[in-house]
Amino acid sequence: MLAKNAFLVLAHKPIEHIYNYAKERHDSNFYIHIDKKTDIKLIKTKELNNVFFLNENERVDITWAGFSMVKATLNLINFALRHDQENSFFHLISGDDVILGKKLEWNNSDIYIECHVSKKHQYRMRFNMLHADTKYQRTLLGKLITQFYKKLDSILPTSETFYFGSQWFSIRRNELQILTASITTEDLEYFRKKLCPDEHFFQYLIAKNEMLHKVSSFGNKRFIKFDINFQHGSSPIFLTVRQLMEAQKENYWFARKVEFQEMQKFSLN
Repeated sequence: MLAKNAFLVLAHKPIEHIYNYAKERHDSNFYIHIDKKTDIKLIKTKELNNVFFLNENERVDITWAGFSMVKATLNLINFALRHDQENSFFHLISGDDVILGKKLEWNNSDIYIECHVSKKHQYRMRFNMLHADTKYQRTLLGKLITQFYKKLDSILPTSETFYFGSQWFSIRRNELQILTASITTEDLEYFRKKLCPDEHFFQYLIAKNEMLHKVSSFGNKRFIKFDINFQHGSSPIFLTVRQLMEAQKENYWFARKVEFQEMQKFSLN
């Protein structure tokens, strides 16, 4: 049986570079979730036999740092698992990602994900927040509510352990099936009103299934750079061609975020 790469893409704008990757990687499948706020007709401009879009019922109206991001990711995963039994290596990426690696397969059960204990972020998981996954999350009121819960977390002690990391990961089919099969209604309800659950959900599942020893020491193999001067450090900066070339030399598999013009320049190297 052919072991295929399955790229799970969360996007909200044109994906011409994804079409190009699909043409280059005939033995890989590309699964696309387009934010429900976006007119899919502007995105779905080509018909390729290895590019698949989630249908209207599976598309989610995504709120930044909300549970809707987790829901969209799960919809992508479940579709890709059902669609092709030869999908063996799953890579969650965004529409702003560049694929750097030529060989994206590995022969052990390692999970390429960021997963570590973070006291700084544990307030997100300790409390349900009414403004989570709503339009108010990034408003002044929402930010004040968030600061209140941060303060509350510092006052109230807890013996619980919470795991944190970037939402982007690469995983083999067997491990992914174990994680998804373990998800309960209670798990989903627990995360529904948490802040930034996409940076905790899969880390939680890994810990729940006693798979922390499978987390790779190489992290998630993604080159992502933050700068406090760009959106107060809450979002990655846009990378240059030079940075992409350096990341490729350092054996990163993916890089984000990258504007389309830089993607085009990089593809010419």
